[in-house]
Amino acid sequence: MGAVYADIELVNSVDLALVRRGVMAVSDVRRQTVRMLADTGATVLVIPESLSAELGLDVVGRRAVLVADGTIRDVDLVGPIQVTYRGRSMTGDAVVMPGDQLLLGQVQMEEMDLIVDPLAQELIANPASPDRARMMAVGARLLGG
Repeated sequence: MGAVYADIELVNSVDLALVRRGVMAVSDVRRQTVRMLADTGATVLVIPESLSAELGLDVVGRRAVLVADGTIRDVDLVGPIQVTYRGRSMTGDAVVMPGDQLLLGQVQMEEMDLIVDPLAQELIANPASPDRARMMAVGARLLGG
């Protein structure tokens, strides 16, 4: 399977809240559509410092992140950020990494009910729920216990 990329819209969620309150105009909302690697091996959304600054995201914490080369980096966690793909969206945080890497992680794909189609090499809506995203709210229960 080759790398699967998708055009993802990222929006500053604080700006959206200000629009809902009538404090900010829709035209002033900070948003970017970027080409991201749909990385089934990554847990979280990864964005570069430059994009975090463009979107005006707040640093909400720090996280230790294990990267592909096996090293652990202490990085900023920013947000809240709305992530949208083909009409499905979720709101959460992103880790900020140096360079220009953009990764859509498993958390975002799960919450938007998206899967990587290895044959088409495309990010698609889960065929089991093509009309709207479904999330699991209850885990499996053990019988007899």
